[in-house]
Amino acid sequence: MAFAQRQEFPASPHVEWPGRVPDNPWLQAFDWIRSNTPPKAYFVIDPYYLERPGEDFHGFRALAERSVLADQLKDRSAASLSPGLADEWLKQSEAQQNWKSFSRADFVGLKERFGVDWVLFERASRPSSDGLTCPYQNWQVRVCRID
Repeated sequence: MAFAQRQEFPASPHVEWPGRVPDNPWLQAFDWIRSNTPPKAYFVIDPYYLERPGEDFHGFRALAERSVLADQLKDRSAASLSPGLADEWLKQSEAQQNWKSFSRADFVGLKERFGVDWVLFERASRPSSDGLTCPYQNWQVRVCRID
């Protein structure tokens, strides 16, 4: 089982001990977000973030304790089971369709449309912060306010 787990989740320790500072840069960002953003902060992340290298399928909402726009992986199944969620999931999903080419103006548009006020993105996909204020970054991700 340990071998299979290491193959499936290579960027995460076999046992994640409470109180231990995570080595995973995604988890470091989630921890920073939980400790340094307002409880009502509303995030937008790559809708496929769970599949990004090193993320290892750690859920943002549970670990950062913040809200986030719909994603294309786990939220899709929730929307398929709950007709009440399906319309909102579809609106949010369509609004994030061209995520990889988003500019500051696109993030501001999401803020105006959905109320998101923070963005978490991979540094490899966005070498520049594009005029956003980014109070946290590590070698893999950046956390920015949408002003």
